[in-house]
Amino acid sequence: MPSLASLTAIAILIPLAVSNQSSNPNVTSTIKISPAATPRPGKQIVDAAYQSFSIEFSFMADYAGNDTHPNQFSRQVIQNLYDISGAYPIFRVGGSTQSSAIYYPNQTEAIIDPFDSVASDQPSHTFVGPSWFQSFRQFPNGTQYIYGLNFFNTVNETYYNIGNGLDQCVLEANAAYETMGNSLYAYEIGNEVDGWGNGKHREGNWTVQRYVNQWNEFATAISRNLTGKDAARLFQGCAFEAPRHISERTDWNVENAELDGMSQDKAKTVSDHEYMGANCHYTGAGPTIADTLFDRTNMLSRVWYHDYLGNATANSGIKYVIGETNSISCQGAFNISDVMASAVWAVDYVMYLSSLRVSRVHFHMGTRYRYSPWQPIFYNDNAFHVNPMYYGNLFNAAVFAGGNKQTEVLVNETNFGAYAVYSSGSLDSIVAVNLNIWNSTFDPVARPYTALALPGDWQDAKVSRLTSPGVDIAGNITFAGQYVDETGRIVGKKTYDKVDGGKVLVGAGEAVLVQK
Repeated sequence: MPSLASLTAIAILIPLAVSNQSSNPNVTSTIKISPAATPRPGKQIVDAAYQSFSIEFSFMADYAGNDTHPNQFSRQVIQNLYDISGAYPIFRVGGSTQSSAIYYPNQTEAIIDPFDSVASDQPSHTFVGPSWFQSFRQFPNGTQYIYGLNFFNTVNETYYNIGNGLDQCVLEANAAYETMGNSLYAYEIGNEVDGWGNGKHREGNWTVQRYVNQWNEFATAISRNLTGKDAARLFQGCAFEAPRHISERTDWNVENAELDGMSQDKAKTVSDHEYMGANCHYTGAGPTIADTLFDRTNMLSRVWYHDYLGNATANSGIKYVIGETNSISCQGAFNISDVMASAVWAVDYVMYLSSLRVSRVHFHMGTRYRYSPWQPIFYNDNAFHVNPMYYGNLFNAAVFAGGNKQTEVLVNETNFGAYAVYSSGSLDSIVAVNLNIWNSTFDPVARPYTALALPGDWQDAKVSRLTSPGVDIAGNITFAGQYVDETGRIVGKKTYDKVDGGKVLVGAGEAVLVQK
């Protein structure tokens, strides 16, 4: 049976009230918007799986289970997203642990992943066998995966004495191909290789050009093994760390990787990663909700690089994606990544990215990670449950439901963002996000609201509100009056707010979706 602590963790997810908006709200400002009837020419069109996910390689078995013990909780929370959006998210399975993973075709255990200590976020290494691939058929039928391969040294790989690293990579790629079938969307060869060159994975003369040469060698060998042809469009390239250098021809970025020979005959996508801050052995002041998640200047300064690179590579025929992202790097930060603030931030972040040439966004997760959208197994005295981030994911799924969506930015202030969303070229919905701090300890009557003045023909629109008593807590979150119960199901009566006097109110720490 679950412990008392786990029952408490579940209980706090049950809302105390559907709405926190008082009968006499404290309206402190008004913003008038005038969205165009159609988007500007050239705006990217995104599908219903725009918001997708990334699972840390070593934790895939936790999230999915196996043939005899499928993870029913994960199935349900994924099905929720499909029921709302009409598409299953694409799951990238990779991350730092794919660089310490080895496939052994004779291993009887699905996975062996020892941890250095009970406090470690990740195992020291990961050994997988053939039954490991059972995990990739446990999510709902139709789910696709990007499979992370270890980018070993081509020959004489000393890591656990596997010998020829290229042969080892081809061996695992073949095993994945044979067992995953049509659910295999792409391979990703290596993770954040731009940080290599320290002697552990590659020597100090590691450059973009050397990387691309080796990447092409591996991709060609895998393609020949699987298809008999030198090139098959089966790969997501790069998977670089958050881009910060774009001025020099030798900088590590996806533009230079494509110029150096990563072409669309093999790469269907190129990927960068991004986080809003770091929790990695920092000194001095660490990340905070106010300065890291709710200061949109921080988000916009980071997204600027993706805007540049998405446009720079737009004509290559290779789509640009953010293949791993979340709030705070190094698995998140307590009381920032695991509270309501993360859900509100996720809405604004994804909406802004969708207005650029970023074709997909993958939110990263792991069993022991603070920023995970859901916890898949009983761990650390807590039963499986959704985390606040998941509510932001549900909101985003509703925005992109049906696909064929385009986004325009309407309001771009330091702590407030608003967006027009178009479906098949016509104005479909409006999203507004209020990133002003509101804590659960404050007097709810005093909660400040921004009034968003809508166009005249939106008087009868329905308003879905993402809200909770405060951005500092994990419980009592609702979206359109509903919440997720201990089985992963969305429960409660769906309720919509109304447009009042041509305006919709957005409280501090809330997001709203307005639909005609």
